[in-house]
Amino acid sequence: MPVKPDLTAKNIPVINCLRGIAASTVCFFHFVSPGYIHNADLVEIFRIGKAGVFIFFVISGVVIPLSMIRGGYGYRNWGKFMLKRLARIEPPYLACIVLALIYFQLRTLVPTSADVDQMPATRDLLLHVGYLVPFFHGRWALGIFWTLSVEFQYYILLSLLLPLLLTGIKAYRYCFYLIFLFSPFLLPDYKFFPVHAPFFLIGILYTFWQTNIIESRECFIVTLLCLTVAVMVAPISYATAALFTILIINFLPAFTNSALNFLGKISYSLYLLHPITGKAFINVLSHTFNAGYQIVILVIAGYIISVISAYVFYKIVEKPAQRLSGKIKYYRTFITFKKQDI
Repeated sequence: MPVKPDLTAKNIPVINCLRGIAASTVCFFHFVSPGYIHNADLVEIFRIGKAGVFIFFVISGVVIPLSMIRGGYGYRNWGKFMLKRLARIEPPYLACIVLALIYFQLRTLVPTSADVDQMPATRDLLLHVGYLVPFFHGRWALGIFWTLSVEFQYYILLSLLLPLLLTGIKAYRYCFYLIFLFSPFLLPDYKFFPVHAPFFLIGILYTFWQTNIIESRECFIVTLLCLTVAVMVAPISYATAALFTILIINFLPAFTNSALNFLGKISYSLYLLHPITGKAFINVLSHTFNAGYQIVILVIAGYIISVISAYVFYKIVEKPAQRLSGKIKYYRTFITFKKQDI
């Protein structure tokens, strides 16, 4: 019998472990490039690591509405909600952009620099403010930033719709489901939120179920619809990762592991920094060390460098941002739910 998550606790322990796994799989996906690893089967295995992004999306689907519900979120708190999110994600994001610019300058000193490592145009850099790059066909300083833009679009949409869902009116909920289930077909571009909406909805449904907003039957049926749409618009490995993520959260909520907890704690910093630390390290040395055993050592070394850099970044930048975000409190809005109204 699964252990029910303690929704009164500050967090669900296994989620932090899942963050550590997600960030690490994305790292190795980026470290093992087809041009460096010539074994096609091995490259294909590591390509699965891209699914780590969708683990993050499902987790956001769980934790963001859960924190809003716990905090008594209402429309009067919209400004505070956005301020909390910006205080949490912007300082590390902006600091990473600065470090990326330094990295681009240093890469010009290396003869083997690739075009992808060159400095983005000033216009594109300015579009990073507000995550506007995809809306104006710009280029991200670091390719991973597209996921931050998708998350930010999700924050805005959820902040506008959640109070309606908390009224307990079925029509609002069903319209919400339709938006998330049909929008992937209207805008099937990975740079925007709609195509990823089913992955977020899987997490939202779980939170709604655990907070008694919906019954288990509704959660199960709509989750199946989410997985069906996910398979239709994305590789099956992403839907599989989403399914396993929500099953692990449900059946092993109290699971904890010291190494994974550590990686989960620094996961945002690790995700941000690995392209300009571990990946850069591997790219530079890959031209010299390309024997089989050297590749293994180099990839492992790149991961270790990424983790160490992320920890330092976490202590200096991310942790203060977390504290700042935590100091912003909602105005309390209390909402009661009656099962017969749901």
